[in-house]
Amino acid sequence: MGYLPGAPATFACSISIIIWYLLSPYKITYSIVGFILFFAGVFISQSLTKDWGKDPRQIVIDEYATLLLPLYFTPKRIIPLVVTFLLFRFFDIVKPPPIRKLEAIPGGWGIMLDDLAAAIYTAVLIILITQVFNI
Repeated sequence: MGYLPGAPATFACSISIIIWYLLSPYKITYSIVGFILFFAGVFISQSLTKDWGKDPRQIVIDEYATLLLPLYFTPKRIIPLVVTFLLFRFFDIVKPPPIRKLEAIPGGWGIMLDDLAAAIYTAVLIILITQVFNI
């Protein structure tokens, strides 16, 4: 997906949505898959940066691995799903403090941790939004 023209990271998030849709009833399995994808992302990203440079757009495992975190807290309905997706992409693109600083960490950890921070921001907000607005 990293080679798609336009917005490869946005398209990659569809992988997370499929995993969420299929595995969300199985919380333990879902969590294990999330952990495996995160740490695989660190390893894969580290390996690929040696050839492609710092945080190349072809690497998209960071998006779909970390989006699983806020999706874990997202009710299985279309409006919460869309809100979660949009919030995550917003935080991933804008990188409010301290997310931008995490991106500066070298190698695979920097690639994964800035997206993990965006996922944490999103998870906190989606929990609050679903509770306050009952969506």
